[in-house]
Amino acid sequence: MAQYAADGVPTIDGCRPAVLRLMADGELRPLKDIVAGVAEVMGLGEDVVAQKVSSGQGRLENRVGWACSSMKQAGLLDRPRYGRYQITDDGRTVHSRGLTEYSERDQQEWPTWRNYLSELAERKERQKLESGELESGAGDVRAGEFDVMHAGDSEMDPLSAVSDKVDELNDNVETELRAALQSSSPKFFEEAVLQLLWAMGYAGAQGEKQHLGRSHDGGIDGVIRQDPLGLQNVYVQAKRYADDNAIGGPDINSFYGALARLGADRGVFITTSRFTLAAKDAARQFQGRIVLIDGIRLTALMLRYGVGVEERQKFTVYSVNQDFFDE
Repeated sequence: MAQYAADGVPTIDGCRPAVLRLMADGELRPLKDIVAGVAEVMGLGEDVVAQKVSSGQGRLENRVGWACSSMKQAGLLDRPRYGRYQITDDGRTVHSRGLTEYSERDQQEWPTWRNYLSELAERKERQKLESGELESGAGDVRAGEFDVMHAGDSEMDPLSAVSDKVDELNDNVETELRAALQSSSPKFFEEAVLQLLWAMGYAGAQGEKQHLGRSHDGGIDGVIRQDPLGLQNVYVQAKRYADDNAIGGPDINSFYGALARLGADRGVFITTSRFTLAAKDAARQFQGRIVLIDGIRLTALMLRYGVGVEERQKFTVYSVNQDFFDE
C-alpha cells in the first residue's frame, strides 16, 4: 500500500481517505467535483492533475473514480442519483480514523464488501464451469480472495492476462447492474426482462412483447408472442427480490399453475435474487417447460446482449501482417 504512486498521483488506496474527508460534510457531489476536491484536499500540483492515461482520461480522475466505485460497493458511499455520491455512516466511521490509505483488503471489515467479493467469485466460478475450465477445488473461493486469485500467475501470456482483466471489469459491471435492478420499480424490472428476451431473439421475425404485470396478473408478468397469431407464446414471471428473499418451490408450482390455466407449454421465471434447491427441483419436474434465470445469470445475459449497458472502451492489439512482407 502506498499513498502516492511513482508518477506523483495518489494511488486508489490513497484516494479513498481523501474522498471521505471531502465528503464528510454530507454533500451530494458529482464525480468531477470530487476529483477537484481531492486535488485540493491533498494539495496536488497542476502538473500532477494534468496527467492523462492512454485513453485520454485524467489519471487522477481515473483513480478517484475507482476509489468511489469500490467504496460505494462497500457501503461507505451512497449513490442516490446517477453519477452523484454521498457519504454514509460507515464512511464517516472510516473517516474518523484519520487514515492516509485504505485498501480493498481493509474494506473487508464491511459485510457489504464481503458479499460483493463473494458474488464476483461466484461469477468467476460460473464462467469457468460454462467454459469447462473449472479444475478440482477451484470452486472453493471465499470472500476476500477474489482480489488475489491471479497473483503470481507468471505463466499467463499477456493477451490472456488482458482478457482476464476485461472479464473481471465486466463482472464488476454485472454486479452493479444487478444492484440497480434490485433498486428499480417492479414495473421497470418486468419491462426490462421482456426487453432482454426480445434482444435474445425470442420474438422471432414477426413477434411482439406485452407487459402484463398487474396486481391481478395471475402470476404472469409478461408474454412474448413468437408469431403474429400468438400460437407460440413465452410467458414470463419476474420477481425483483433482495438477496435474502430466494424463490422457493411453491413459487414455481404457482407459476406452473398460471401457465396451465392459460394452456401454455413454456415459461421463464426470472429473479434478481436466487432459486432454492426446492425451486430447482420443482422446475425439473416440469421437464424443461420452465426455465429459471437467477440474478447472476440475468445480468450476464444483459451484458452479452447489450441491454441496460453501453460500450465504454475498445482495445485493439495489432500483429505484423506477414503477407505484407512476402516478397
